[in-house]
Amino acid sequence: MAYLFMIVEKRNNAPLLFLLAFLFLSLTAYSQSNNLVSFSEAVISIEESFDVKFSFDSNKAKLIHVEAPEISNSLSEILSSITSATQIKFTAIDSRYITVVFPEIYVTICASIIDTETGAPANNITLIYNTQEVHLESTGKFTLENIKNDTQIEIYREGAFLKTIIAQELERDNDICPIIFINENLNYLPTVTLQSYIVNGIAKNNNGSVTITNKEFEILPSLIEPDVLQIAQVLPGVASYDETASNINIRGGESDETLILWNDIRMYQTGHFFGLISAFNPNLIKRMTIYKNGTHPSYGEGISGTLAMESTNSVTKDFEGGAGVNLSSLNAYGMIPISETFGIQISGRTSINSGVGNPVYKQFFARTFQNTSITNLDSDATFGVRSTDEEFSFYDFSISTIWDITKKDKITYNFMTISNQLQFTERFVAVDSSQASTNKLRQRTLLGGFTHIRNWNNKLQSKASYSASTYVFNGSNSQDELIELQSQRNEVKEKSARFEASYQLIDALKLEAGYQYLETKVTDTDNAVINPINLSNTTIANSFYGNATLALNDSNTIINGGLRWINYANFNARLEPRINIHHKFSKAFQIFAAAEQKSQTVYQFTARENQLLQLENDRWLVAYGDDNPVLESQQISIGSSFTENNWTFLAEGFYKKVNGINTQNLGFRNQLQNVSEIGSYNSKGIEFTASKRITNFSAWMSYTFIDSNYNFDNFEIPTFRSNLDVEHSLTAAATYSWSKIQFSAGLNYHSGIPYTTPLTNTAIETIGSSPLIEFNKPNNETLESYFRTDISAKYSFIIDETFSGNLNISLLNIFDQQTRLDSYYQIGTDENNEASINRVDQYSLGFTPNISFQLFF
Repeated sequence: MAYLFMIVEKRNNAPLLFLLAFLFLSLTAYSQSNNLVSFSEAVISIEESFDVKFSFDSNKAKLIHVEAPEISNSLSEILSSITSATQIKFTAIDSRYITVVFPEIYVTICASIIDTETGAPANNITLIYNTQEVHLESTGKFTLENIKNDTQIEIYREGAFLKTIIAQELERDNDICPIIFINENLNYLPTVTLQSYIVNGIAKNNNGSVTITNKEFEILPSLIEPDVLQIAQVLPGVASYDETASNINIRGGESDETLILWNDIRMYQTGHFFGLISAFNPNLIKRMTIYKNGTHPSYGEGISGTLAMESTNSVTKDFEGGAGVNLSSLNAYGMIPISETFGIQISGRTSINSGVGNPVYKQFFARTFQNTSITNLDSDATFGVRSTDEEFSFYDFSISTIWDITKKDKITYNFMTISNQLQFTERFVAVDSSQASTNKLRQRTLLGGFTHIRNWNNKLQSKASYSASTYVFNGSNSQDELIELQSQRNEVKEKSARFEASYQLIDALKLEAGYQYLETKVTDTDNAVINPINLSNTTIANSFYGNATLALNDSNTIINGGLRWINYANFNARLEPRINIHHKFSKAFQIFAAAEQKSQTVYQFTARENQLLQLENDRWLVAYGDDNPVLESQQISIGSSFTENNWTFLAEGFYKKVNGINTQNLGFRNQLQNVSEIGSYNSKGIEFTASKRITNFSAWMSYTFIDSNYNFDNFEIPTFRSNLDVEHSLTAAATYSWSKIQFSAGLNYHSGIPYTTPLTNTAIETIGSSPLIEFNKPNNETLESYFRTDISAKYSFIIDETFSGNLNISLLNIFDQQTRLDSYYQIGTDENNEASINRVDQYSLGFTPNISFQLFF
């Protein structure tokens, strides 16, 4: 090249000299740019040449390119060169392993959003990133400055989620902005009205429901894993007053009044370890939708509320999975793409069956079996030796298949089985005899269902499904493994078929209609000497429903209204209206109102007298006759929300009335225990939430006030407090993120539940030969308030491009406060073998540390 320059200079040909110089510079620039490789490619080359391993964030690595390393140089020279050019920092952990810290790269981005249906710029677009919202009116264009290149930007149109895009993909190139094409695919009307309601991952929708998205959820102070049933309890009006994950009380309702669905299949068993652990593997729950009022008419039953869980229903491009362990269980899951159109999702969990040195097992066991035959044993060493042995185990397993038959058709199959098993053996060995008795309790669920979804066009969608499920509770007591003394069985068999369709008539109006066939058979048997049971009843319902969603006033007013007509085989038909109205006065201020009427034919009763191991036994029954009528509820609520400067406030008042309750099904332990009387209850109250979010810190608080009373017209005192009249409930927490670590601390407070006291400590009357306690007015006293403080921490780490993980630590009830969850009185005997009154207290969990390790790939 130098020789050519000399020739040109001799000939004094300036134009040719300029041309050659330009070509030289262009070729040099091209060769330099062509020498760029992705950071991941560079790392592979370095690892192979120098026998080292790098640990880095693979997502950020995809956004960075570096000069191809000169392998002839030393390792330190190569790393120094990369650091000088990119500000990437390398830290040697030992002689082989090196961690990588990427610099924060800020870019200016821009884009034009185009609607593929019209080819025109999209209007009414909202961009959400970090804690910011940007609203685009009609141009569909935007520019954002000083944005981190790995920022995820969510795109919504009138509240309906469309897609997520990485900021780096939208970086401005010589004043040319990229184009984003959107296809709403039926999501014409706004869906989300309040993003990050309380915390990230919880959104309030215009139909009155609340959606919890599992993967977006932040750490909670009481959680070792993102369990959606426990996450739901951060919402005001949703609580579990017995500390369980599965027994959820909504606005003063019993737990069996909450309809819990998994992929549209009703769950009659929702917990492990008698409800302390959720029965649903959190890794495969994509989202959960919660209705407290104004329930969509496609849902029947559940007079107090509905929790609908959904698994991921799309085929993943790559194999994904994970495994984890904590102090109560082992778990694993996998998402396996068999082809581009067919995938399998599988998950399983099994208990760790050891109480030796395990604080979780110890606390759960003590909490569950207090005041039972397992923990209250008489041992008289004078006449012999008494010993016990218990075996407790649980597991759950689920599998889902997704098949995209065509671009318009999708078929899914979902299967799940859940099992809890307890075996307790008591042995007594004397000089001349021996005796052994064994108690067995087992709960098991088996279910499966098919669903076909077809998108006929961009306006019409249909869905057809069929499911069948079986739930069985078995209990038995035998002596010397030969003679069965008592057995119990509660079985629920259910079949459901459904067809529904939705049609977008115009942009502002969506219509939905459907039909459901539901058949539920409950069999309950008990060979107890006192009050034996042998019942079998079936309920059949044919339901038709319709719903309309209407957007008015430039989508500032949204009305969701529907009807559900139920034709029961054994009861009168019922028409159930449902409505939600939402109005936005401004971006910051909104109001909403809801009302509904619902009925329920399958619910629970508590068998106090026929108990194995003295464990409380809640069993399912089907409404029949005059003593167990169909439950009916009416509810109305109104509220408002305000959002400004990352503050969110929401308040809502409600009134609910439920008719058809029977005293025998409510679990009384007082003078009403054996009384059968039909009545009602009403609950009214106020819910309030407040949350604040700044860069790495968020805090929230939810408060509920409830006034709940029973009404039984034939009683001497017809109105008294309900068993769930918990006036004040407060949950508050704060979360701080620093690098890859999250910290969270919070408290849970609620007023004590009501209970009934005797007239005096010796108020015993004898009727026939049976001594009975003389009680005060039902629920005349209140237990002390419940208070618990929890903390947790999560460390997220990346091993390589394939493996990452989380290390979670939670400390429940760090002050080890023993709070009474329930109190009741029963007849006992004193030292003179005379009848006396004994008080029995059920206490909360003590201090419970837990740790989990999760590995993802």
